[in-house]
Amino acid sequence: MKIAIVGKGGVGKTTVAAVLSRLIGRRGYSVIAIDADPSLNLAQALGIPREVASKAPTLFDEEEFVKSRTLLPGGAYRLNPKVDDIVERFGIRGPDNVVLLKLGEVKRGGTRCLCPEYALLRALLSHLVLGRKEIVVLDMVAGLEPMSRGAAKGVDYMLCVVEPSMKAIDVALQTMKLAEDIEVRKFFIVINKVRCDRDVDYVEKAVGRDRVIAVIPYDESVAEADRRGVSVLDYNPEAPIVVAVENLRVKLTK
Repeated sequence: MKIAIVGKGGVGKTTVAAVLSRLIGRRGYSVIAIDADPSLNLAQALGIPREVASKAPTLFDEEEFVKSRTLLPGGAYRLNPKVDDIVERFGIRGPDNVVLLKLGEVKRGGTRCLCPEYALLRALLSHLVLGRKEIVVLDMVAGLEPMSRGAAKGVDYMLCVVEPSMKAIDVALQTMKLAEDIEVRKFFIVINKVRCDRDVDYVEKAVGRDRVIAVIPYDESVAEADRRGVSVLDYNPEAPIVVAVENLRVKLTK
């Protein structure tokens, strides 16, 4: 099973991705968690110590490695670079059967996927989605960039995290349309930071009630865990967000 988690910046994608990855891993599955957001916060959210995560390489910071896999003599580049060993070379082992891969930021490229870095990225994501047996959870870059490049094509589930705000809903509606264009058949909304029933009604009216797969209450445990530099799952295993994401896990893996 391959799950892409998308949405506007700041809505809680990384926290949802981390808790979901570990809860799935606790059921005995091997999970590859992909941090495709340049902010690279997934390690902390997973509970990987800062000193461990900081020592591990970030894929797109390794320029010589990227060049060795993508560039050909004369300035051309490979459309299908070798990527099947990247998880083993760059992966960081975390708790609960989760391996983290930090992608980092692609530093070059225009509006089309023509640069070597994006050739590597597309090949890697295709390999992760289609060529790996593990469960893969992708914490995608904020906004619509991964969708416009088709980087999430082929995933089993696309979960768009939405907070009760018009900006987050606008991104969700645009992402929903782009998901249809790349034939993602299971596109669902996760409503996060819910304080009251009106928040849920507000989002459901905009996106459709049948699209909502999970409702996560606003949880101060998330902010406190972040201040302490730990995973919310380790800070408070019974936190409301953990309970809600466990219910989501059951729906996805039943």
